[in-house]
This record gives sequence, structure tokens and C-alpha cells, in this order.
Amino acid sequence: MKKIFIIVLIVFLVFLIYKFNDDKLIDYMSLGDSINEGINSYGNKSYGYDDYLKTYLDNNNLLHKYNSYYSKNKYTILELLDDIADDREIVYDDKTYNIKRELRESDLVTLAIGMDELIEILNENKNKDFSLIKTSLDKMITNMDNLLKSITSLSKTKIILVGYYNPYNDNSKEIEEVFAYLNQEYQSLANKYKITYIDIYNAIKQDKSYLPNPSDYHLTSKGYLKIANEIIKKIEKTI
Repeated sequence: MKKIFIIVLIVFLVFLIYKFNDDKLIDYMSLGDSINEGINSYGNKSYGYDDYLKTYLDNNNLLHKYNSYYSKNKYTILELLDDIADDREIVYDDKTYNIKRELRESDLVTLAIGMDELIEILNENKNKDFSLIKTSLDKMITNMDNLLKSITSLSKTKIILVGYYNPYNDNSKEIEEVFAYLNQEYQSLANKYKITYIDIYNAIKQDKSYLPNPSDYHLTSKGYLKIANEIIKKIEKTI
């Protein structure tokens, strides 16, 4: 009887140790559009910022699970908002995933969405005149507000919103005004919902090699690594 008790006790202790270690690990969920997917400057799937972040967590023995199933090219803010409302289901490797459940169970959520939409808005106005596109930008901001409200209602953990960079070889007053406005408004939204906002505008602006293709707005892997490093700086302050 004593021997059985000891065996049961050992099994229980092993379970507690495993459970304690498991609770320290991170379930990481990556959400977004082509920037989130890591599409490179020549339209190919590359090593995105979330891949670098996943590797960082893994190398530091912090990663439990990684989920990027709710990321796709040209994904809009409204589409993601609708998918959350509908609790979109995805089957991957014979496993079923529901977006609401994944958000609830995640310890870290990164969100990079709206860049594809922003490029369309800017390209439609060749002069990048802020006064002419402000209405469209405000619609994006309103949609982002609703999206963050939806995400934070489900996920009570660390949420990181990634901002936008200037993809053009243009540092005019007009283009600066657009990104200054978006950064200010997104920072306000981050404060409103108590999440982290990563302003990457200056980080990408400082190295032109991040955008080698003038006819494409996507970054090189080195550019995505720069974004990942900006996120990692924030994460390291909390772990």
C-alpha cells in the first residue's frame, strides 16, 4: 500500500512540474494581411516578422503553440472583424480551429493588418494629398477601433498592434502627414484598449535596403526582422 502511495505521489509531482512549466509557455497567435504573412519585395512568401518572433520564443524555450492560420494576402480589417463575429472555422492538418477559441487561449497576439488597404488608398491619390484621403483613413481607423474592441473582448492577454511603414521613395510633407496621423490615432486606440502599439515608421525609414523593389510595397526578410526586433524589445520588458 505504501509503495502504491509513493508511486501515485511521484506521478502527481511530475504532473505538477509539467503543469507549472507548461503555464510559463506562450501560445502565440499571429493575425493579419500580406505584411503579416511575410510576402517579400518580389511577391514571394518569405520569412515574416512573426516567423522571427516564433523562432525567438522557441529558442528561448518560451513557445508552446504557434498559430498563423488567420492571416492571408489582402485580408482587410473588416474581413477579420466579420470572421471573428462569425467565429470562422479553419481545418488544418485534420484539426479544427475556431478563431474565438484561439483568441481566448492565446497568451500573445500580434496584429498587422490594413497595409494592403492603405496602399490602395494612397495609390488612388497620386499626390498623396492628406485632405483628400482623410475620410478614407478615418474609415480605416473606425474599423480598427471596432476590431480591437472585438479582439480585446475575447483575449485578456498581451496584444500587440503593428503600425505601418512608408513604402514609397517619398518623404514629402504630404506622405509624412498621412503616417503621422495614423500613428497618432493608432497609439490612441492602443491606449484605449490597453494594448501595445509598435510604431515602425522610423525603424523602416532609416534603411532603404528594406524596400529594394520600387514597384512593390513589401519588405525584405531583413525588414521583417527589424519589425520582429521592435516587438521583441517590448516582450523582453514583460518576461
